[in-house]
Amino acid sequence: MLNRDFFRLLIKITGLYFFIQTVFGVLPSQLGFLGFDSDVSQKIGTFIYIFLIVLLSIGILYYLIRFPDKIINLFKLDEGFDRDTISIKNFNPKNILTLGLCIIGGFLIIENLSSTLAMLFYEFKKSVNPMFPKEKNDSINLLFSALNLILGSCLIIFRKNIAEYFEK
Repeated sequence: MLNRDFFRLLIKITGLYFFIQTVFGVLPSQLGFLGFDSDVSQKIGTFIYIFLIVLLSIGILYYLIRFPDKIINLFKLDEGFDRDTISIKNFNPKNILTLGLCIIGGFLIIENLSSTLAMLFYEFKKSVNPMFPKEKNDSINLLFSALNLILGSCLIIFRKNIAEYFEK
């Protein structure tokens, strides 16, 4: 299997995972916020937000499944390996670490992107509607979710440097 083929498969699976997480995780939690809206304009705003989230997740899914080569070229995922093919017997520790960093970074981004967007919307709703319930840990959860997004992005972007550092 070529490195490029492996990353195509990984990106398509990631896109499917992101879509499933959005549909079964974010969407139900956002629909629960409709009960806290006091007037029609806020309910319409929440419906528009939910529609945009679904539209965005469908767009991301379509892009990840239809154009994985653009993502591979953008992040240069297939470069930096000793060989063009993935063979278990030829895997060295640097390649395994690089691959692991890509996978961990990707899942950190996917896992926290939807929750960060939902928490940002929740913070916006709390600032607009005084009837919205307030919890102590909302800001901390938003901070950790955003930090996980940044960490996942850094793991993907600097995967080669990190692998070289640990190889020494």
